[in-house]
Amino acid sequence: MSPQDVDAIARELNLSTSAFRTMVQSPGSPDLLSKRLALAGFSENALAARHGDVLRDLQRVCGLCQAKARCAAAVKREKFASPLKDCPNEQTLLALGREIDGLPQRFRD
Repeated sequence: MSPQDVDAIARELNLSTSAFRTMVQSPGSPDLLSKRLALAGFSENALAARHGDVLRDLQRVCGLCQAKARCAAAVKREKFASPLKDCPNEQTLLALGREIDGLPQRFRD
């Protein structure tokens, strides 16, 4: 990709070019977030349909997170009933959890 293409994609995602490059070079972020969401009882598809902007923000924050090794270890142990205390997405996930607890099951899947 040309530098201009990279800049354009970063702008589209509302990221600086350096933050975008960091996120792209970070291995495992999309898969890790998907697993964390599933372990927390969230349907990624339902979240995308109801709160696509929130999901994109979760993806951005996860992509820039520096604690991926710790997060991956927690996911591997399947110990993610609630967000890690040092997870930068903690407050967003807790808020989503409160909202989803009040939704009928058909909206959760």
